[in-house]
Amino acid sequence: MPFRILTAAILVALCVAAAPASAANPPDSLPLGPLPRDVVPEHYRLAFTIDPTKPRFSGRDEIDVNFVQPRHSIFLHGKDLDVHAALLRLPSGETIGAHYEQVHESGLARLSFDREVPAGRATLIFDYDAALGASLSGLYKVVDGGDDYAFTQFEASDARRAFPSFDEPGFKTPFDISIAAPTADKVVSNTPVLATAAAGEGLTRTSFEATRPLPTYLVALAVGPLDIVDGGDIPANSLRARPVHLRGIAAKGKGEQLRFALSFTPRVVIALEDYFGIAYPFPKLDIIAVPDFAAGAMENAGAITFRERLVLMDGRAPLEQKRLGLAVQAHEIAHQWFGDLVTPRWWDDTWLNESFANWMENKIAGTVRSDWDFSRDTLRAGLAVMTLDELPSARAIHQPIANSGDIENSFDGITYNKGAAVLSMFENYLGADVFRAGISAYLRKFSSGNATAQDFIETVAKAAGHPETIGALRDFIDQPGIPKLETTLKCRASAAEIRVARSMYVPIGRTPVSRAWRVPMCVSAPGRPKTCALVDSPGRIVRLAGRCPAYVFPNAEGGGYYRFDIGTSSWRTLIEATPGLDAAEQLTLSSNIAAAFRAGRASAADFVAAVAALAPVAKWDLVSAIHDTLHGFDQDILRPEDRPALRTFVRARFAQRFQSMSYRGARMAEPAGIALLRAQLATLLVEEGRDPQVTSALVPAARAYLASDGLDTNGMSRELMQEGMRAGVLGGGTAFEDALVDAFLKSGKQYLRQQMIAAAGATENAAFADRWLSLVPKMRSGELITLMRSGPEDAVMRTRIWAWVKANYGTLVQRLPPQALAATPAVLGHACDAASRADLDGFFRPRLASLPGMARPLALAEEQIDRCMAFKAARANELAAAVSASK
Repeated sequence: MPFRILTAAILVALCVAAAPASAANPPDSLPLGPLPRDVVPEHYRLAFTIDPTKPRFSGRDEIDVNFVQPRHSIFLHGKDLDVHAALLRLPSGETIGAHYEQVHESGLARLSFDREVPAGRATLIFDYDAALGASLSGLYKVVDGGDDYAFTQFEASDARRAFPSFDEPGFKTPFDISIAAPTADKVVSNTPVLATAAAGEGLTRTSFEATRPLPTYLVALAVGPLDIVDGGDIPANSLRARPVHLRGIAAKGKGEQLRFALSFTPRVVIALEDYFGIAYPFPKLDIIAVPDFAAGAMENAGAITFRERLVLMDGRAPLEQKRLGLAVQAHEIAHQWFGDLVTPRWWDDTWLNESFANWMENKIAGTVRSDWDFSRDTLRAGLAVMTLDELPSARAIHQPIANSGDIENSFDGITYNKGAAVLSMFENYLGADVFRAGISAYLRKFSSGNATAQDFIETVAKAAGHPETIGALRDFIDQPGIPKLETTLKCRASAAEIRVARSMYVPIGRTPVSRAWRVPMCVSAPGRPKTCALVDSPGRIVRLAGRCPAYVFPNAEGGGYYRFDIGTSSWRTLIEATPGLDAAEQLTLSSNIAAAFRAGRASAADFVAAVAALAPVAKWDLVSAIHDTLHGFDQDILRPEDRPALRTFVRARFAQRFQSMSYRGARMAEPAGIALLRAQLATLLVEEGRDPQVTSALVPAARAYLASDGLDTNGMSRELMQEGMRAGVLGGGTAFEDALVDAFLKSGKQYLRQQMIAAAGATENAAFADRWLSLVPKMRSGELITLMRSGPEDAVMRTRIWAWVKANYGTLVQRLPPQALAATPAVLGHACDAASRADLDGFFRPRLASLPGMARPLALAEEQIDRCMAFKAARANELAAAVSASK
């Protein structure tokens, strides 16, 4: 719709102004959760004027609404908007003056009318302007290569920063969008271009086709001197009579770097259509590389935004980067069905978006590139998130959401990785084809609308013909924590049975809580198919046909989201069975023995024996998991005098396997699993083994890599370069530190800069850590988020980042979006001493009232420290002795 300016007469008559936000503690009458349903939006017409070279943008927003009952005022959303004029237009053409006021810092606004508005349809009209954001949220500005751009990130509640709206997922409407921008710039939104027209003063207005019904958080805009790469059409098929046009969009000069990522996109779309049996829902698909971005990617309908490092690459990129880029594409395109076509009614069901997209991403990525070894990625992520889920303050997958802070907390590992693992468990229990039919039925039933957890559960259970799954799935999504199944194998003359006791897994130092789950359990045994049963009562007995097996694996293929316990005297039986287990079961065994050790249900000798037994056969992901566990022990549990024994143990168990592999690799023919294994073995040997032979080989290659801006690897495999840089940071001295800083300041390649940030985190030199932190003003905000997430895993960088956070918290508030800011307590979450805990609490506790959503991240970080201290006090000496005895 063409942008129109209100006449001066109407402006005078309206007499409106935007008021500042009220105090942090609002009256109880303010709806900080879901808005009242006394008025419902039905259609938006948004006309923006955006010049990215200027600090502010402007807009006219017309919202067709339906008043369910007469009202003198309504609530809606608008954050830090300067609303110059507002009015309401009735179907008759009559107008009613309105007064707009922001009444809470979260962006809640009240619109008061000059007289009562009758029930029925009307149109709200706003003229306003606002600042282009500086914190990667709302409609924000990015400068890249000296050029100015504007991009959007509206999830979860930041569309209100860009236009007055009913900014929550339960309201889905069509949007008509137009953008007036400098004629030399290009503009992008969710749908294809409908028309263009001159807009005066060097501006061109681009109008886009109306969208399908969408919630506000899925609207997308991009403006600037963009490269637009034509990806061709994804052809029509039996599900879709029309082709889908594909484009790649990037900052100026970077468009051609999208070609490799775009080569996978049609196959991802087709694989998802085949799985769901439902056509891709939108008329076009843009893959947009954003130079600075807080999230990894965002599923805006038909206009998906990504961090550059996920989509700007070529076929020579490290396999890790290519795998991650494909998986994230699969995740975000899966959202076009989960979240975009069917949207949660409210943020308590964020999992209906993110759990499902996480569960689908590895399934689809593995379909597109079966040779890239995605088969255990969902399992690996589910096992890893258990260390969060075992904390007292861990949230449930389906968690009540009362305010904006709770919304930000809902985007965490529980929602993404636990949710995906739980879905995988029920798929494993019901059977892949049955579960698939249930998913398709759910998407068809709620297409273009909203749904709740109960809608999903009941639809899938009915389609699958398994009503018992309703309560079982509820058990897993409605309560936090991890079930523990303690199994005892009993043999009789003609059969065997497994007696299963249920409880809740708790590590040392935590008091058990009484919770019960109905658990889909599958077990395997040598020479027979897996046996599945729903463990729905205490003392459940699972019977096995045939003779008594030599052993039973209590979580077949790692398919269940639970811990298992076989008693302190039985772990060695499974350890000895390691060669007969498949890769998923080896990964699951390693995780469960480590968890049993942390809970006092396995000895340190059992844990060390498991690592030793797994070392010769472990796949790349298991080596990665072993590294993560040993790294935590190295940094926080063992005394300095105990670490040499750990390093000797690591070299003795893993060095020969690594040295048997070429450093160069056979890139054209080598299986992905081999390339990934080489990289993970190098990581383990550099960081925990401090292997001088590996370090001396990698550091020269890393120097060449830095000097050439990531082009020269000295003939070595690219998968080794990040670890080569870490080796240089650990052992390359001042010369390597200088080279790293110099390369970081010169490079504009996002993936390479991310590698450098990760490498710098390994430093054991506090002076270099401070020097690295002095570069923060030269880092993009997204890079700062990466630094704060990865750096604290290493003790020296952790202490320096924490000191920097305390000294520069005001800078973080200005630069980071709410979700990233709320995560700052995690900087000290890896600490393991009372002084750090007290310092963390002393800094954040007084700020909680002014930091919505911070209370849970603070509690989680403090509980992580408590857990570590309790384990250290109880088991550190035993661990040191076991490592020393096995070296």
